[in-house]
Amino acid sequence: MNDLAATLADHIIAPAHIGFIVPDLQQAVANACAVYGIAPDSVEYQPERGEDAPTLFAFFSVGGLAFEYIEPRDEHFRKILFEMPSGSAGINHVAWRVRDIEGALQRLHEQGIAPGHVTPDGVVSFGGKKMVYLDPATTGGLVIELIEYAETQQG
Repeated sequence: MNDLAATLADHIIAPAHIGFIVPDLQQAVANACAVYGIAPDSVEYQPERGEDAPTLFAFFSVGGLAFEYIEPRDEHFRKILFEMPSGSAGINHVAWRVRDIEGALQRLHEQGIAPGHVTPDGVVSFGGKKMVYLDPATTGGLVIELIEYAETQQG
């Protein structure tokens, strides 16, 4: 596992977010607003509220740390996400911002670590970013997401 940390560390810029799987996105966001005292209008939804999608996301920050709440709505994603070791409660995954997602994957591949899980076919691009989940079977059970943001979002 030390080899993984050293290899991946070369590509990591900063934490991107901590993700939680939630059964009811609106209730989870309402709870977060109450607990942390954040304004409901500061929460970003993807897709936008009211849109029909197989999975809904809400993003917000507390104390400089970004959170992602994920509500799987169709049976396929409910099965995948709720049956994960941390699917029913607690932190689901840690996402890392990386400079070069393909380069990071190539170095990880050399160590037998592969994409998988939610993105079994590799890197997915949407919303000005590229993202991939690593297969927990190749990471010692850890659910890790890598995200490469477009240049304008790197900060």
